[in-house]
Amino acid sequence: MIRIFLLFVFVAAIAVAAVWVADEPGHVEIAWGAYLIETSPAALVGGAALAAAIAATIYQLLRWFWFGPRRVSKARTLRRQRHGYLALTQGLVSAAAGDAKGARRLARRANLLLGEPPLTLLLSAQAAQLDGDEAQAREYFQAMLERSETEFLGLRGLLVQANKAGDAAMALTLAERAFALRPQTPWVLTALLELQTRAGRWGEAMVTLRGALRHRVMAVEAGARRKASLLYEQSRVARAGGEIKAALRLANEAREAAPGFVPAIVAAAELALETGRRQAAARIVTEGWERAPHPATGRVYLALLLEESPLDRLKRVERLVSLNPDHPDSHLLLAETALEAKLWGKARQHLVAAAKARPSARVFQLLARLEEAEHGDEAAARRWLLEASRTPPDPVWTCQRCGAPGAEWALACAHCGARDSLALRQHAAPAVEQLASPPTPLDRPAETKPRDAETKPEGAAPVPPAPDVGVAGGP
Repeated sequence: MIRIFLLFVFVAAIAVAAVWVADEPGHVEIAWGAYLIETSPAALVGGAALAAAIAATIYQLLRWFWFGPRRVSKARTLRRQRHGYLALTQGLVSAAAGDAKGARRLARRANLLLGEPPLTLLLSAQAAQLDGDEAQAREYFQAMLERSETEFLGLRGLLVQANKAGDAAMALTLAERAFALRPQTPWVLTALLELQTRAGRWGEAMVTLRGALRHRVMAVEAGARRKASLLYEQSRVARAGGEIKAALRLANEAREAAPGFVPAIVAAAELALETGRRQAAARIVTEGWERAPHPATGRVYLALLLEESPLDRLKRVERLVSLNPDHPDSHLLLAETALEAKLWGKARQHLVAAAKARPSARVFQLLARLEEAEHGDEAAARRWLLEASRTPPDPVWTCQRCGAPGAEWALACAHCGARDSLALRQHAAPAVEQLASPPTPLDRPAETKPRDAETKPEGAAPVPPAPDVGVAGGP
């Protein structure tokens, strides 16, 4: 609106000026050499305007002849680029939709119109991969390595191909090269950490892990667990090489990184015991039991007490399990120690508690042992053993990705190769033929004479009778 108003003002001003010049009488003389031009002011103004118009027209014609071809060429180039990028966009959509034939055709068109820009190479490589032509895709990725702007993208494509082919050495080389280009990229850090771990290059993997945590590529909790895993693996290597002190130091660092990491707890306690540091071993087991009880930790603790009497061992074990009294492994460790001390009532009491918390084959195996030791009842012991065969065993290290069990913890699953995926899990027992008659209850009838009084060590305190409880569905 303001522009229209200003235009009207401008036109009105010109009109007023023209009228004023036309109405004013006057005489203009122009002397130029031998020529004398006489005219009126209005004619002079009109002639000047006409000369300006002719000059402007000549200037525009000269400018078009000078810049016209360039503009026509630029317009043609822009049109080709527009059509080329349209073909490139449609090709990427076809690649994403899995249309290999359409992606290849559009890649050729985009290549013809655009002259092989970086994205054209990428589209061509993706089209070749969709078509199953890995060799040609590799050629495109290799060509991308020759351009600084596409080198990183080419490295990623070759890295994916190397992983598919199982060429871990080549994949690691490519990941290191990508890391040198862009060390803060999340997928580079993740891939490099995985490949270094697979290659057993624990020190380099630790450096990469610190970078991943610094750039928040990995969660703090997962990073702490991976750090503990790497330190534990380094400890294993040092222990195998006879470097016991270094192995103990690394195992303790692994415990500090992840306090509930059972393999590090067991390794640190075993190494401390191996180097004669019994108090340190006991402290490690005590701290570990409070956080994460495990049968292997209990075995290390019992190894510390070999020279003590059964009753003294029982008292020490009671102090240990008091740190985590309701855990099934606490009841099992205490029951096993009570069996060695021939305190049948206490052993039965904790086996009942363990069976209620987590029925397992080990519970019923210990009950069979108890029946035979306390009453000499081999028939009842056999029934317990048969019940044990129908009951899931204790939790074992199980891959959370593929579900494959393992006897010991390992950084990589032996079945699917997943890293740091093993966790304790209880598996179902194989199906067996059901018993013809139910086994005896967990606790003995009150009129059955216990053998505590017959076999109780001298000076032992009287054992309270086992509680009258049982496990639903159990013996």
